[in-house]
Order: sequence, then structure tokens, then C-alpha cells
Amino acid sequence: MSWSLREKLRRDFVAMLPSRCQVTSAYVRPRQIFNNRTVSLAVKQSRWLRVRDFVFTFVVVAAVNVFSENVFGQDGLVPLRMLTPGESSSAQPTSLAAEFADRLEKNQIEIEKSKKSKEENDSKTAEIELAGYMNVDLNNTMDTADSQKTTSSLASDFAKRLSDVEKSLKKRDEADAKKASTYPTHKITGFLQVDSAFYSQTPRNIATVGDAQDGMGFRRARFAVNGKVAQFTNYQLEVDFAAAGRPSFFDNYVEQGNLPILGDVRIGQFLQPFSVDAMSGFRNLAFLERSLPFLAFVPFRRVGIMSSNATDDDMTHWAYSVFRTGGYNNAPLGDSRFATDFGNVGGYSFSTRLTHLLYYDECEKDRYLWHIGFSYNFSELGADDATGAGANGNAGTPKPFYQSRTTPEFFLGYPENSTTFDTAVNGTPIFVDTGKYQAKNFNLMGIETVYQAGALSLQSEYMATVVESVVGPVFYQGAYGEVMYRLTGEHRGYDKKLASFKNPIPYADFLPLKWDGVRGWGAWGLAARWSVVDLTNPSKLDGHYYNSNSNSFNTTNKAGNGVLNDFTFGVNWYLNQHTKFQFNWIHAMLDNTKKGSSTAELFVTRMQVDF
Repeated sequence: MSWSLREKLRRDFVAMLPSRCQVTSAYVRPRQIFNNRTVSLAVKQSRWLRVRDFVFTFVVVAAVNVFSENVFGQDGLVPLRMLTPGESSSAQPTSLAAEFADRLEKNQIEIEKSKKSKEENDSKTAEIELAGYMNVDLNNTMDTADSQKTTSSLASDFAKRLSDVEKSLKKRDEADAKKASTYPTHKITGFLQVDSAFYSQTPRNIATVGDAQDGMGFRRARFAVNGKVAQFTNYQLEVDFAAAGRPSFFDNYVEQGNLPILGDVRIGQFLQPFSVDAMSGFRNLAFLERSLPFLAFVPFRRVGIMSSNATDDDMTHWAYSVFRTGGYNNAPLGDSRFATDFGNVGGYSFSTRLTHLLYYDECEKDRYLWHIGFSYNFSELGADDATGAGANGNAGTPKPFYQSRTTPEFFLGYPENSTTFDTAVNGTPIFVDTGKYQAKNFNLMGIETVYQAGALSLQSEYMATVVESVVGPVFYQGAYGEVMYRLTGEHRGYDKKLASFKNPIPYADFLPLKWDGVRGWGAWGLAARWSVVDLTNPSKLDGHYYNSNSNSFNTTNKAGNGVLNDFTFGVNWYLNQHTKFQFNWIHAMLDNTKKGSSTAELFVTRMQVDF
């Protein structure tokens, strides 16, 4: 028996077992929404019913035993029936106990007779059914001529049945061929996001990071095609028409599933497994952008190979990948929008993520859960050391380097293309920046937890990076905590395959045009987040920063060093499953190591539609 067939049989057997929801449903009235207390009371009630029945039975049996000993004993014989006229008590020797024993014996005899009669009837019935199935007349089996006719009839019936089997097999083969001809399949999907922003900065903030310009534009406009080329072979092609490059290369891969031990194996460019914030997907964010630690530390989309799998109950999920970091364009963090990487110096990386559901309510699916996880990434920084690398007109530097920087949790334009720290020419300015300095590798670690109780969700992560520079290790860290509450009662969906979260689905869409349907105001939610990242360099790095004029690492440039705190308050309006409006107020508090503390207010909006 093949591995896949054994796995299917095992899963089918597990699916037949009664779940906790089926056990407790007999004691709980049907409701649209369960909660932990209801299920707990149901379990306690079922246990109480079993205990009550046992105690009641024990008491009754004990009472009967005591009563029998006192009443039906030798000294206390009680007549089983009333004496008939003319009879004396001496003519009735039968006590209640003796009469009971007599009746018990007669009843046992009747049971044995009934059992024997039933066996005879079953045997006869089986013979009649067998004879009927074989088209044999049981009363004429002794007739020789009739026996010959019966043999001929049996042969004819056998030939007919064989023909029916052949037709059935032929239909099955045709169905399998038709099913195979359905591949490859395809599904068109995508989404677009239109953002607007208004900034209010203090004079010191403008002097530190640059003058942020109000604006409006497309944050993302993605178009993708995904599907199957075989039963377990998936693919996806995706481009973005709003990012730099227009279009830019995003998630493009082929994936082979249902492999023993490995699970699903993916090759191409895709999200590297790290952080629940990263894996939940742009279209599913409760805020306009991900947290500061993600923006500052995570090597996000890269070309590589990944394996992912889960336990049989889907409560534990793991994924690990190998990919390239650096080399062409030396982009150690964020997206690799070129999907091309080469260079003889380093550039090999490893990332892994392990998650587990401490609690998951099967009755309510994704509504009540507690998710935890751990992520780790090791990246050997790469470079292209070919002659002329890093010179004007060529991307990257001839030696590996590390650089971490981020805007507040929103941006317009292309801040990643900014060449200096204190400019806002290309959109929202960078607020914190480590500067570009020579390094060998870095280790990134993260822990995550998400708790969801109906309409309430709590999520938090902590990340820490240790960079192995030319002068020794350099430490950076960041964290965030966020709370989300859906005013209309919906909950976020949970994807067990990715161990990530999805947008809530409104109970009622906003004013549908079909007037005989359910009309409502969609789903409304509030969200708040505190986020912090510390990108302060030690003084031992002085003299090892990149000098673009000489294409070498011999200068000091840490104007962007500091700590950035963001407090974000958001309102989300889900008109339907595929459309939402978002508003975020971001209060950014910057503590720059050179120019001191300053603040900025960002009032930003987004309209999103996906399909």
C-alpha cells in the first residue's frame, strides 16, 4: 500500500471519530456563536448527568437488596397472589422469592426457544435469499431438468453482470481521462490599494529627516495568475504595476505538494518564512503597513527553495528555506524586486519558522484561538566583486555590507531609492537609518503570539538582530503590540497552511443593490498599535561606513542613528468581503542621536479592493 493511500485511510478514520462539538451538542442548544464558557458548562453538564445516573442506580439497587433480605427471607414469607375462596394458607407453600425463581426459570427457557427458532429462521432466510439471488427455485432444486435450466440462467446472468462491470470500469477510465485533461487550471486574482497622506511635522523633525510632502498614489496594483498543472503541482505568476519598475517582479514560483516528510516544496521568488506579520499578506493587514521591526529587519521576498509541512491535526506548522541575500544591488533586507542575484562573495541565507496553536476551538473554527511562534534567519551577506561593481551605473558595492532603515509605518513614493538620509525627494522620508557599513553576516530572531477571542484580537512580536561587522557584533532590536476589535462582531480568519491571518468577512454587506437581500453597514473595526525599533550604532564602527565617492568603506556616516516609536490608531470599514476603507493616525516619536527628539503626525487613508 502506497504512502499516500495509507495517509488517506488514516485521515478518513480520524474524520469518523466524534469531535468535541458532536459530544457536547446534545447538551447545548444550537447557537450561532459559542463561547468557551458555554462549551465548558456543556462538558460539565454531561459529566454531571453520568454521575447522577450512576448514583441513582446504586441507591435503587441497594434499597432492593435490603428490602429482599428483610421481606423475602425464610422468616418473612409473603404470598405472591391472593388466596382463592376455600383455600387455606397451608395450601399455598409458594413464597414471593420462590415464585420469582420459578418465573425466572420459565422465562429463561422461553428465551432459549426463541433464540433457537430465530437461528433456524435466519438460516432458512439466508438459503432463500441465496437461491433468489442465483435465480434458483428452492422447491424445484431436486428436478434435473429444472437444474439444467437454472445452470443456463446462471451463465446468462453472469455474462450480463460481467458486461456491467466492464461498462463501469470504462466509465471510470473515461472520468479519470477527463479529469486529467482539466490541467492546467488557472485562476486570475489581484488587488489594488490607493493611498493618501497628510503630514504635520515639528520644525526639528523637518530639519532631521526632511520635509515630508502630502500626496496621493497607488501603493500596490497587483495582478496574478495561479493554478495547478497537476493534482499536486501548483504555480503562481505575479507582478505589481504600482511599485518601482512598473511592473515589478513579485511572487512567482512552482510548488510540488503531498511529498513525504517534506510536505510542500516551493521554488522561485516568494515570502521567506519569518513572522506572522509578514506571512499574513498585504491585503489582510489591519493597518496600512506592517510594524517597524518588520520594515527594519526582515529579508522579505527572495529567490530560493522552501519546504513547509504541518502535523496531522494542523495544530503545529513549520517551514524552512534557503535563498540568496545581497550580491546584485546588495539588498540585504526587504524585497528583491529584480528576482536576480549574482556575486562571488557570500550571499547564502537560511530562514525558518515554527508555529503552534496552544488553543483552537473546533466548534467555532477560527473564532477562538491562541497562536505562538518562533522564527530564525541567518544571512551571509553577499557582494559582486567584479571589476567596476559599485561604480556609477552599476548597482551594489564590491564588498558585503549591512544597512537597516525605515520610515514610519506608512510611505508614499519610493523611499528605498533615497541615497541620503535627510531628504524627502522620493516620497516619505526615512526616519531611522544605520548607515551602510561593511559586515559579514547577521542572525535575526523573532518570537510571536496572537490571541483571538471572537471580535477581539491581540498580537505581539519581538525581533533582535546581531550583525557580525568587521569590528565585531552589533546589536539591534524592535517590538510591537497591537489590539483589534470588530464592533460588528466578526473575527479574523486563520490560514492553518501558512499559520497566518485573513480579513474578517462581514455578516452583512454594505447596502447591496438586491433589495430583497439582507442590507447592512458591512463590518467595522478599531485597531491600535505601539511599535518601536532601535537602530543605534556603536562608536567602534566609525571609519567603516561606505564612501560612494571612493567606492570603499573608509568614512563615518551615522546621521540617521536613533530610536523610533510609533503609536497608530486605525478605523477599518469592510464594505464586503473584497472591499475595505482604512484610516490611520500615526504619531511618530523620533529620538535622533545627533539632533535629539522630534515628532510627526501622519493622517493617512487607503481604499482597497481585491478579487
